[in-house]
Amino acid sequence: MAYSSANREVLQQAGLNYDDLRALGDPVAIGIKIVEAAFGAPADSTIADAEERDIVADVVAWILEHPIDQPPTPEEVVRKSIETTIAETALTEVSSTIYAKDVSYEKRHGVERQIRDVAAEYAAQASLNPTGATEQEMAQAIETGIRDIGKIFGVQA
Repeated sequence: MAYSSANREVLQQAGLNYDDLRALGDPVAIGIKIVEAAFGAPADSTIADAEERDIVADVVAWILEHPIDQPPTPEEVVRKSIETTIAETALTEVSSTIYAKDVSYEKRHGVERQIRDVAAEYAAQASLNPTGATEQEMAQAIETGIRDIGKIFGVQA
């Protein structure tokens, strides 16, 4: 969000330089730099680390899609983070069940769309503190969404 709003001070606190990021000229490269700064450590090559980085990268890409003069609000970023985490985790859990049923590409794509839609709805309905979402609120929303989607699609997570 600091990049989207050209907040040089916040970027500097994160170890990033706004002008250097702009000079990259590629939203993907910018997103990678932001993700690296967010994690503060090199990738450890585990599946969990890769999944976390993918989720953060998706949220960063979503933020970067917004016009510079219209960055998403902090609440929108939190809700998008919840949505993306639910969707990606649920898709990982459900994918083996779907593939085991040997369904068509169209059906798999339809199930993915349904999962993403349900994740978006869980994120939209998450009860968050009006002064800023707490880690507990986010964790609860994510856990509930993943558990319920697993039940809906026949996976007990």
